[in-house]
Amino acid sequence: MAIVKMSKFNLFAFNSDRENLLHELQKFKYVHFMNLNKNDSLKEIGLKNVEVPESIVALDEEISKVKYGIEILSHFYEKESGLGAMKKGLETLNFDELEERDSKIDYINLYNQLKDLNDKKEMLIQDVTKLGSSIEELSPWVKLNSPIKELNKFESSEALLGTIPKKLKQKLETELLDTNYTYFEILSEDKDNIYVLAITSNSEAETLNEILRNNSFSSVKLSAEEEPSTEISKLQEEIQIKENEIKDFENKIRQFSGALPDLEVEYEYLMNKKLRLMASENFVATDNVNVIQGYIPAEMEDEFVQAVKLALKDNYYIEIKEAERDNPEVPILLKNSKFVQSFESLTGMYALPRYNEIDPTPFLAPFYLAFFGMMIADIGYGILMLIGTLVALKYFNLTDSMKSFMRFFHYLSYSAIFWGAIYGSFFGGIIPLPALINPSEQYNELLIISIAFGAVHLFFGLGLKAYLSIREGNIKDAIYDVGFWYMALIGGILFLISMVMGISSIAKNIGLVVMIIGMVGIILTGGRDSKSIGGKAAGGLYSLYGISSYVGDFVSYSRLMALGLSGGFIASAINMMVDMLFAKGILGILGGIAVFFIGQLFNVFLSILSAYVHTIRLTYVEFFGKFYEGGGKGFNIFRNKTKYINLK
Repeated sequence: MAIVKMSKFNLFAFNSDRENLLHELQKFKYVHFMNLNKNDSLKEIGLKNVEVPESIVALDEEISKVKYGIEILSHFYEKESGLGAMKKGLETLNFDELEERDSKIDYINLYNQLKDLNDKKEMLIQDVTKLGSSIEELSPWVKLNSPIKELNKFESSEALLGTIPKKLKQKLETELLDTNYTYFEILSEDKDNIYVLAITSNSEAETLNEILRNNSFSSVKLSAEEEPSTEISKLQEEIQIKENEIKDFENKIRQFSGALPDLEVEYEYLMNKKLRLMASENFVATDNVNVIQGYIPAEMEDEFVQAVKLALKDNYYIEIKEAERDNPEVPILLKNSKFVQSFESLTGMYALPRYNEIDPTPFLAPFYLAFFGMMIADIGYGILMLIGTLVALKYFNLTDSMKSFMRFFHYLSYSAIFWGAIYGSFFGGIIPLPALINPSEQYNELLIISIAFGAVHLFFGLGLKAYLSIREGNIKDAIYDVGFWYMALIGGILFLISMVMGISSIAKNIGLVVMIIGMVGIILTGGRDSKSIGGKAAGGLYSLYGISSYVGDFVSYSRLMALGLSGGFIASAINMMVDMLFAKGILGILGGIAVFFIGQLFNVFLSILSAYVHTIRLTYVEFFGKFYEGGGKGFNIFRNKTKYINLK
């Protein structure tokens, strides 16, 4: 089974029962609502939109309070990290357990206490910031060894504090040489300005002010009264006191940190509750009755009806029928074996199939497995993948998506080991092993094998295209769009092989004839949808021109060889470096061990990444391009996507 068979339901329920109904359907989980608000025909017969309940506003406020608590406590909660965290994983709850936990959590009282403590802490932090700004303001004047308040008490002289651009320093000092009753001192400087003190007699004040104006003097009025150093000491003492108070509040907040898991559970509960309220937007109604439409897996019809009956008793009407095969609105769920399921993410990244298509995942999986392994092709690298994924699957509490991801690479590890055995490669040849194919010597043979695999891949994709055409009753399309291409490509390959390898002229002639028949067929049928003869001919010739893309497709599969070789050569180069270091004594041995582990691990990463990406490319471009369109809409499970727990 691949694409899950769907059933469409129409449900009529009283408005007063909507909350109970949505609650039970969320527990049921596998229901996909259709948005009836966009259906104008329903509005024409008097049905109106169902408004989201006003309680959604209060619920959003509750969610904000819980998020606030999570944000505050997350800074103090001592969570496990690294392997310990992965081993523990997320807490797993079913829906009933989630609701039970929620009933025991007094998050409002917790929020009020946390907010009070945190607000006081934040006020102190603001005070510290202001005091720090005051220190920063006074720091340039710390060499001033007299109280600031005294500077303005001179009767026969005038004191000035201020800044001057650093670039004018020399000019200012030169001009001040002409004064007789002025004291000038540079107290400090930074990259842009100098901080100066100037004291002058009243008789020379005008002259000094003129000099300062000409040098872009900017006066500074300090709010402090004592010496800057004394004021800074006082401010630092105040900061220390307030920082101690901040620590006290943090310790008080820390005492609540054990409540973080409860707040996370509460968050998930409230988000699911919000989803229930928001679901009302999909419904239409009369004054008393809600009209609900959606899809469920056909195999779950009985469970769905039971959930509806539990919520509504006998106060409902329901109609369930098989989903229309060609309806693009039918949502898509995939159901495959564990092996194939691990590859579903690849299909999802490209596009889900439409309901009337086939799920390509079972067909891409074996090819992806083979191609990935061929690009890695090292027993040691495969063993590392195998051990890593086995440990993760056995000992770590993973989410369903992470389990699928680990299984994906677990299966791929076997292919890497298999191809590594064929190539006789163990960490790039650190241990000599017999090889069925020696990549460093038999690269021509390896190239032929790569292209042969590509041919099988492409022809299989074309075969699936023919199957889909026949399934739809379009036998002619299968012959025209696939059969003739088979003849042209296979005939052309046979002809070229006969030419290059000198095989009998019979095979050569057969290949030529088959190729010509295929090409003629493509020309005659490629433009069959055109109404004019010229259009048909042009369409046919253009279709035949598509053979050039097949040449490019075949060449693309050479990367199966290229990436396998590149990874092997890099591993071999690392081993050569290790051998050279081992000859340098004990320090060389230690360095060689480090180079081996770091280098090989880096090459493992590069090899896996390259194989992952390039195999995807071969799948999406070369394989899917032959038969698969996609464009299906995913089935929206009636559960909020959880962040802090696994909700079953």
